[in-house]
Amino acid sequence: MKTILFMFMALAASAVCAQHKLTIVVDGIEKMEGTIMIAVYDSTGFLKKYVYASIVKADAEEASVVIENVEPGEYAVSVMHDENGNNKLDTGTFGIPIEKTGFSNNARGKMGPPAFKDCMIKVEDDSVIYVTLWKYTMPEAE
Repeated sequence: MKTILFMFMALAASAVCAQHKLTIVVDGIEKMEGTIMIAVYDSTGFLKKYVYASIVKADAEEASVVIENVEPGEYAVSVMHDENGNNKLDTGTFGIPIEKTGFSNNARGKMGPPAFKDCMIKVEDDSVIYVTLWKYTMPEAE
């Protein structure tokens, strides 16, 4: 009986501490210069403090990053193409990004970045997500 109880407790502990791989595939890369900056956030630090991050060269139309040891939970991913390599998102008029960006679930905001709930993904196992970069353009006047 003690052996069964010990095995049950060991299995429960390993389930709580399970860690997974999160693969992020980014497409929509048009310029083969600069870097692709990827940040993964939890709900408490969305767009302020990332919990996982990676930077890769923008040398192909698609980039892929594998983040290891991701704890199960709810996350949101933001991606930007830092075309000029200055390590920041360049913006123009009214703070509108002039470099391509993207979010998990390919979410887009209306007057700013999307909300966490729109970008939220659940990591419960090894996961693969796809993010398409896009550049905001002003709508044409009618």
